[in-house]
Amino acid sequence: MPDRQPSVLDEPALLVLVGPAGAGKSRVARALPGHRLELDAIRALVSGCGGDQSATGAAVTVFDLALEGCLSRHRQVVVDATSTEPRIRAGLLARARTHQVPAVAIVVRTPLAACQARQHNRPAARQVPAGVVAVQHAHTPTTGQLLAEGFTHAFYADELDLMRRMLRHSAAAGPDLLADVRRDFGDDLAAVFTRHPTTAADFTSGTFAVAGQELDIRWNDDGDPYDHHWQALVPCPEGCPGPAWNRVTGPGGLLAVHQGHPLDDEARCDRCDDRPGHGRTEG
Repeated sequence: MPDRQPSVLDEPALLVLVGPAGAGKSRVARALPGHRLELDAIRALVSGCGGDQSATGAAVTVFDLALEGCLSRHRQVVVDATSTEPRIRAGLLARARTHQVPAVAIVVRTPLAACQARQHNRPAARQVPAGVVAVQHAHTPTTGQLLAEGFTHAFYADELDLMRRMLRHSAAAGPDLLADVRRDFGDDLAAVFTRHPTTAADFTSGTFAVAGQELDIRWNDDGDPYDHHWQALVPCPEGCPGPAWNRVTGPGGLLAVHQGHPLDDEARCDRCDDRPGHGRTEG
């Protein structure tokens, strides 16, 4: 594949994805820079369901306001929608001209059968009827047609090296230190988690904090590599100043610790358990 990395993709612009439902536009959108505007996501924001068509009017209002705000500040913005209707594209082009930013179309070419088959993997509320997908597929324009409409640039997604773009971006960003916390405890708890600097014992540790309440955890990686796990700070079962740690595997374990009901037989005290000849072992 040719290494096509158009510089316009890294400049303030309106990036418009074009293709039928199920073409894979959202995956392409994640490989592009800028703020992503997706109508399904905004429908979910207003109604709780991305496929709730009754929320489309309200979602479009929010979509338009967000798009206007981004373009007025010359922010890179990605429109993740089918955009197979000429009137929709005309409206987007008018917005780009008003704010004097390039309008870039990226066509996602996917066989019709694949687009239709992918509907079965979606929640029922988000499935698009096969006939509608067929019409969208038939009305997907070529890059030449999009340039004739007024787009500054037009590309086919499969002719761009988007994988290289994603890999470079991720490599530059470095590891996500919250990835394990998010995976094991969820997005809400990860949002109130602060990682501690690496300690001498080389534990990954941090604190959940909200409204003056705190709960400390650390990642136990000093023992059996097949038994790594999270530990939450608890009072020492034997009454010493500690610190002691109780194994937790998810939010339920954190809740038990917070309510003062940790599993004492699994608690490990750094002070007591490190005494020579001490018989307690970690559960």
